[in-house]
Amino acid sequence: MPLEVRLLIGLALSTAMVYGTTPLAIRIAARLDFDDQPRGYRGHAKPTPFLGGAAVVAGFVAVVLLLTRDAGQTLPILGGVVVLWAVGTIDDRRSVPPLQRVVVEVALGAMLWAFGLGWSLGLGGAADLAATVIWVLAVVNAFNLFDNMDGASSTMAAVVSAAMAVLGAVQSDVWLAVTAAALCGACLGFLPHNLSRPSARIFLGDGGSMPIGFAVAALVMIGASAAAAQWQALVMGLLLVGVPALDTCLVVVSRRRRGISILTGGRDHLTHRTRARMRTAHGVAAALGSAQALLSALAIVAVTGGSALLVPAVLLYLVLLATVIAVLDSSPKVAAGEVSVADDGATPRGRVTLPGTSVSVSGLGVLLPLGLALGLSPFWRGYYDSSMWVPAGLGVLLVVTACVIATPVRLNRLTVVSLCAIASLALWSLASALWTDSIQGAFLEGNRMLVYAATLGLLVVLMRSDRRAAWLYGAVVAGALAVAAWIVFGLLRGDASLMLENRLHAPLEYINGEACFFVLALWPCVALAEQKRSALAAGAALGIATLFASLVVMGQSRGAVLAALISIVVVCALLPGRLRRLAALAVMAACLAPALPTILDVYRAPGPGALEAAGRAALLSAFAASMLWALAVEIEWRATASGGDAGRRLRQFVVVGMSAVALVGAVAAIASAGRAAHFLDHQYKAFVTLGGEQGEATASRLSTGAGNRYDYWRIAEHAWRAHPIVGVGAGGYDKTYFLERSTTEDIRQPHSLPLQVLAELGIVGALLLLALLCAIGLAVRRRIAYLRSARVRSPAVVASLGVVTAWFVHTSVDWIHLLPGVTGIALIATAVLLRPGDEHAEPVPSRLTQQLPRLARIGPAVAVGLAIAFAALSLSRQGLSELYVTRAQDALAARPADALTEANRALRLDRESIAAYYAKAAAIARFGDGATANAVLLDAARREPRNFVTWTLLGDLAVRRGKPLEAQRYYRRASELNPRDEELTQLAAHPG
Repeated sequence: MPLEVRLLIGLALSTAMVYGTTPLAIRIAARLDFDDQPRGYRGHAKPTPFLGGAAVVAGFVAVVLLLTRDAGQTLPILGGVVVLWAVGTIDDRRSVPPLQRVVVEVALGAMLWAFGLGWSLGLGGAADLAATVIWVLAVVNAFNLFDNMDGASSTMAAVVSAAMAVLGAVQSDVWLAVTAAALCGACLGFLPHNLSRPSARIFLGDGGSMPIGFAVAALVMIGASAAAAQWQALVMGLLLVGVPALDTCLVVVSRRRRGISILTGGRDHLTHRTRARMRTAHGVAAALGSAQALLSALAIVAVTGGSALLVPAVLLYLVLLATVIAVLDSSPKVAAGEVSVADDGATPRGRVTLPGTSVSVSGLGVLLPLGLALGLSPFWRGYYDSSMWVPAGLGVLLVVTACVIATPVRLNRLTVVSLCAIASLALWSLASALWTDSIQGAFLEGNRMLVYAATLGLLVVLMRSDRRAAWLYGAVVAGALAVAAWIVFGLLRGDASLMLENRLHAPLEYINGEACFFVLALWPCVALAEQKRSALAAGAALGIATLFASLVVMGQSRGAVLAALISIVVVCALLPGRLRRLAALAVMAACLAPALPTILDVYRAPGPGALEAAGRAALLSAFAASMLWALAVEIEWRATASGGDAGRRLRQFVVVGMSAVALVGAVAAIASAGRAAHFLDHQYKAFVTLGGEQGEATASRLSTGAGNRYDYWRIAEHAWRAHPIVGVGAGGYDKTYFLERSTTEDIRQPHSLPLQVLAELGIVGALLLLALLCAIGLAVRRRIAYLRSARVRSPAVVASLGVVTAWFVHTSVDWIHLLPGVTGIALIATAVLLRPGDEHAEPVPSRLTQQLPRLARIGPAVAVGLAIAFAALSLSRQGLSELYVTRAQDALAARPADALTEANRALRLDRESIAAYYAKAAAIARFGDGATANAVLLDAARREPRNFVTWTLLGDLAVRRGKPLEAQRYYRRASELNPRDEELTQLAAHPG
């Protein structure tokens, strides 16, 4: 019988048995008067039967005996389960002293070690025995303590055992997969009776939680030890029981701080603190179960990646554990009577008020590192490489999970719409794998969008005030200033490696992306510069903004300049305080103008001298702007403080001066209208001229329309017209591009977010993007209305509107959205704008929401948990597959056997990884098996038939195998898919 079939039978059979026998246990408990009486901290409303553990244990033991054959593993575990069931049941009835329970658990742990089912850490028998005993003690009591609310312990055991069943299936371990599935089914069969309405019909009791904990402890040790070696197995085990371990640590820390015995009952468990936010036991089970599912997925993924992933995973878990404990236990002094932890099966009535839950916990510990990471992102190419953003995305998902559990989350409608729109866009991209020419590309694009959705979710959860936004923007600017300082230092040294084609491109190594980064970093500085509080701070902010503007010009990026200009128009037109803003921008422009010729010389006449002069000019213009603006702010403050008409006359002077400048500019524009029209016509012709010499209209790239964008956008339109509803599929644009291009430039996306969405995801994707933009637009309108009605100014709104506008304008003419480090700044701005204007206003539930059934009201919590788990699995799959491919590529030259192993690992995770097929074929070819290598490449070609690279590699392999006619056929197919490639054309005519 196949493993998968046995696994499903075990799951279904144990579920059915426990579900059917639990009513019998209820009747037996009623006859024996075996009930849990409500008293003290026990919050259930009426006497509730115990003996739930009897039904669970009976179903689990029966199915394992029926479906497994390995007595060496089965009998010790089932024996321990039965013993702890007996001890726990006696404790439920009469109470067993803690010392006696510990002695039994220690003996059972030693028994597992004696049968070879414990930890093997490579430190000797004594250390392994001690680790096994401590592990069994810790896990059994963790599950026992966690059984303090309906469904909590059963849900947790079901999730952990499901993870072990998956691990057993992946490793082809039939015993582990079937036994874990049986435990999972037993817990699932019990849950409907324990989570029934209006209250639980039966409790698990110590007779259930203790044997379940023992079974989980044993299964995790066995599965983790088989999947990883020595200490790595122990670390994996910690992640697999991460949430119960967190609960135990939280209770221990909380009670030690309050001077209360750890054995005292009460309601300071993780479940009760979560219920204060989720309101129902169902919500608690869903939320904590989702968190454990995420940790379990992370554990399985991390252990298959070795210590390179396992160590960061466990370190991140430990940091989150400490953070959550600090957040939830923020009140060190609480009276003993206020502390309680509900015991076996107790379900508190009403809302539970916990120590510290009303304390506003600052999210700066998360926000500041995030902002600094985004500000420093150019040093890591804006996190463009998926090897950077996939692990970062997993980290964000973990932090989101912790924040959702630890912090009450109530989102307004526009925020919900925005999150749903971006998440739906991600899911639609993943779904396009069903019809795209590049399934791997669809997963790549979809997973990147999932990371953006998770990041926006984290930001809206933590962005509680404009003050937090100011701190976050400060961290971004600090990082950007470090990048700018590094660049200026290089310029002063005449470092030519900073430049590419006489344009600034280092350290981000994408010219337009780096220019956009500095445009976005410029806006928080402008927002601070227009404030009145401190002349020194305002002057420093404008000086930094001027420095950033100098670097934007040095990049010669037309898209960045266009984005900056349009964002200035939008911010000044929509937001109050425009006079000071325009004055600050005018000072910046006036100080930057004298430096522009020197800065532009880098493009016209490059060389070390020009670089050094440009660096000095940028610094001098920034210093001049800083001093001049600080002086202007000080003068304004003194004029206002002196009273009388001085402040009014100064304001009139500024208005007249700026009006005169605007009038002169308008007259000049009218006078040169003819020349401007001729210039624009010339540049438009340069824009649409393709395939030949376009020429540069001016000495500066900023004022020419020449380029290949027209070709990218033309082909995107063609791709959309061919598939208007669903598009060609995420990641599928490049196949159409290489077939229809009029130039020889190799690109993979149309350099425009709207056009890429339209071409690859069709009208459906475009509507989702439009929904996101409309939600942000309505949020901006709401923010502006509040600012005007309250007659207040918000630097965070000024910065955010400028950032969002500049980012969207630039990514509409480029691929800025593929740079997570730059896009992350725009996500910060989006989160700020989505906040309600009044920081003290909370979303009010609608009457319809209040009238919904409880199950429907906890639906969003379940959906969030499932979404987080799905995103984690999708990202983990991609990250691990890419890790294995990288390893295979690194091992190709010296260790082809290892390369083949790693390539096969990648393909087991992702059958659509074309790069894995390439690595596998190359490894096989090194053993001289050209026919098998050819078959591997043909398999890749069947998966992406319009990928010219695969056909080219097939031609190369045929040449090495001495088959010129076959090589010619392959080369011709590659040339048909990429007709503009002259080398392919020559190979098709003369292979070899």
